[in-house]
Amino acid sequence: MGFVVIYIVEDDVSVRDAISRMFESLDLYCTAFADGESFLSHASPRVDDIVFVDLHLPGLAGSDLIEKMAALDEAPQIVAISGQPLWKIERDLPKISPTPVVRKPLKEQDLLAYV
Repeated sequence: MGFVVIYIVEDDVSVRDAISRMFESLDLYCTAFADGESFLSHASPRVDDIVFVDLHLPGLAGSDLIEKMAALDEAPQIVAISGQPLWKIERDLPKISPTPVVRKPLKEQDLLAYV
């Protein structure tokens, strides 16, 4: 495994900033986006990279973004983030079934388990 980029796609500025700062404090390279459209326009995740995606995004839904990334020939590792009730997460799971989900409020050890 080479240089790993951790991508964060999260519309909540404070959550996005907190996750970024946590990874950067561990000397990990991290880049963040406020929505799926920006991510698709500006990011080029590789198979060794990790993408944390909030399921509840404005515009392109997080589950749809995950579905697009999972369809790539060399998809990155994808981890969903959600503060939604369990029934809403389960509603989206058929689209993203192999994708692990980290629940909000986020804990550092839950995020680091995927790095």
